[in-house]
Amino acid sequence: MTSHDLVEVFTSTRQNLREAGLEDDFFLDLIGSRLLIERVGESNNQGWWDSRVLSETGRARLEEVTPKTRLQSQINLAMKVGRKAESDVLPADSISLFSFGPKLEAQLGAAIEDLNASDEPLLTDLEGLSVQSLETDWADPIIEQMASNISAASISLPDPGSESYRISEDGFDQSEIEAEKWRLLATLLRGYGQNTERLHVPYYPLNSELKSESA
Repeated sequence: MTSHDLVEVFTSTRQNLREAGLEDDFFLDLIGSRLLIERVGESNNQGWWDSRVLSETGRARLEEVTPKTRLQSQINLAMKVGRKAESDVLPADSISLFSFGPKLEAQLGAAIEDLNASDEPLLTDLEGLSVQSLETDWADPIIEQMASNISAASISLPDPGSESYRISEDGFDQSEIEAEKWRLLATLLRGYGQNTERLHVPYYPLNSELKSESA
């Protein structure tokens, strides 16, 4: 598996989401990144989680139970799998690739619900993605394709820990996430790009608003 292949799948997934009616550039990059990571980590690829939601088999099963909202169901279920895998190894109050805090996640959920239904499957490139090995820093070329214009080379990271690792001692308040969302996404995605075999989940602390007010 080359970074070129992953970039092609990311850009095609982003275009698929745009065709389904998603216009916000940040949400396009966020969902595209999450879906790519979910597919890379599925059980018939890297095996980071026991899921095949984004495989052809997973889509076919969803078509049987939610034919009119298959796309929304597929996206939401894929993100739920990633969020569960992260939460199993992270502190309770964390910002991670699959969890950007309640406010932004609520906005994202509303955007997903507004996606247009399609009779044809849209995420076929993701379904066909086969990832048996990963190169070091494999996510860097994907970051360069995002609309943020943030260079992967400008992002520094600590060495990964055992199952999770804190990117910085400094966290973010809920109110600060909106202004920093692009760099958060790029940094967290680059953190996933350090994983070539085992899963090491990068995260930032999510500061308590109550603590911030009392301080």
